[in-house]
Amino acid sequence: MPDEVWNAPINITKEQWISLLRDKETITEQDLQLLKAMYGCDGCKATAPQLAQLLDISHYVSVNKQVGFLGQKIIDKLNISAKWPKGYLTFNAPFTGEKRVTGRKEKIYWILRPELQEAIREIDEKEALLLETTITEEIDPDNRENLYEGAMKQVYINRYERNRGARDQCVKHYGARCIICQFDLEKMYGEVGRDIIHVHHLTPLSDIGEKYRVDPINDLRPVCPNCHFIIHTKNPPYSIDEVKAMIRNTRTE
Repeated sequence: MPDEVWNAPINITKEQWISLLRDKETITEQDLQLLKAMYGCDGCKATAPQLAQLLDISHYVSVNKQVGFLGQKIIDKLNISAKWPKGYLTFNAPFTGEKRVTGRKEKIYWILRPELQEAIREIDEKEALLLETTITEEIDPDNRENLYEGAMKQVYINRYERNRGARDQCVKHYGARCIICQFDLEKMYGEVGRDIIHVHHLTPLSDIGEKYRVDPINDLRPVCPNCHFIIHTKNPPYSIDEVKAMIRNTRTE
C-alpha cells in the first residue's frame, strides 16, 4: 500500500479535458508530449525520473516544474476554486499521486486522472492521439500471396515518431480539407469533425529511417482517411497526383 496518497476531488469532466487538450494556449506541445508519455506508461502511471528519460530531458527537476505549471494553468483556465487541503499541490489537477517509501528511498508516482485518460483515449481513437502518436509499419517477412482466415501471420513492427506540431502547422497552412478529393469532415459531420484530418508524409518515414527535421509545408499534406488508405495500398505508395487521377478517371467513365 502507498505510504501517502494525493487524490483531492476535482470536478473536471471528460468533455472539459477534451477541450483543454485542444486548447494550445493552455496545454502546449511540450505538455502534450508529457501527457502522451504518461498515457503510454503501464497504468498511466510514472515517476518524474521515468518521464524525464522517456522525454529525453536531462534532469527530472525540469519535469517537476513543467507538471506544476501545467496544473496551475488548468486551475486558472477553469477557474477552479482552491478548496483543497492545506499544502495542495498543483500537479493534483491533472494527476493523482502516491508516495512509496522503501528503506531510505522514496518514490513519488503520478497517475493520470480517469477522466483525462478517457479524454486522451477518445481523441486517440478519433484522430489517431494525442498528442500525435506514432505510425506503425507492418513488414511481412514471408510476403506470401496465399493467406487464409484464421491463419497465424508473423509481422515485425517498426515505429516512426511523428511530431504533432508539424501536423498542426500543415493543417493551419492547407486547411483541414483533403487535398486530393476536397472532403471536409466538419461540413459532413458538424462540430465533431472540426480539424479532423490525416496528415500524409510525401516521403514515407520508413524510407528515411532516421530522425529528420520535418518541413510542415513542403513535406506534409492533409488527406482524408479514404484517400490516405488508397495512397498506401501499394509500396511504394501512390503519389497524390496519381490518386487525383484515379478520381478524375472514375468521374469521366
